[in-house]
Amino acid sequence: MRSAIRFRRGGSARCGAMLRGVLVALALLSGCERGAGAPQTAPLQIFVASSLTEVFETFEAMYEAEHPDVDVVISAAGSQALRLQIEEGAPADVFVSASMAHLQALVEAGLLGEERTFASNTLVAIVERENPLKIARFEELVRAQRLVVGAPEVPVGAYTEAMFERVGTANPELAAELRRRVVSRERNVRQVRAKVELGEADAAFVYRSDAVNVDGVARVDIPEAFQVRASYGLGVSRGLAGHRREAVEDFVALTMSARGDEVLREHGFEREGL
Repeated sequence: MRSAIRFRRGGSARCGAMLRGVLVALALLSGCERGAGAPQTAPLQIFVASSLTEVFETFEAMYEAEHPDVDVVISAAGSQALRLQIEEGAPADVFVSASMAHLQALVEAGLLGEERTFASNTLVAIVERENPLKIARFEELVRAQRLVVGAPEVPVGAYTEAMFERVGTANPELAAELRRRVVSRERNVRQVRAKVELGEADAAFVYRSDAVNVDGVARVDIPEAFQVRASYGLGVSRGLAGHRREAVEDFVALTMSARGDEVLREHGFEREGL
């Protein structure tokens, strides 16, 4: 015998409202149970040297594809500028610097708790793709009337200055001629490269990675005797805990993996010899 539920006249609306309330409550409880198993993590803040922009955009896409519940935010600028931001309180979970000195300063200040060598790079000269001055060898860079380098406090500028010193030891006249042709010192390596791309410089010194897959410039290699190797370091913020620490560790593990090695090589970086 089928049972029947009867509502008194005038009570069906009240019961309907009660039923809707119960259903909403159950839905909220169900949502809470699902959320408890998959906690949301605030966006990971990754600060990287400007020369690593495309590398970490690739890592961002790879990581988010595998961790759709975690957002990664990449902030790229000169290493010295990023260091200053962190010193002033910017919330960086990971900092990848083109100079170990900036990284170590933050470790000593207690702002980073872990550090490791991340990658290496070398210097090259670049000229306009059309190369109107026909510069093909390092010694021919003296044909440039407008040479652009990084500012001395910028990693690429410091590495360039070290390279000039090596040139000066072997060939003081060549070093002096190159220094005389410097017309601008930029705040990060992408600004240095842009001067050549925009036709505002005849030549510039950048990282090898900044001359890879770039249409507007041609590369001029630096002799090994004058070459300077740039060491990049990676540091992780102090005090990370719980799910956020796990997410950061997973992201760093991706960048240090064999897949990470492949991404670095595709963009002109190296890991060997570190």
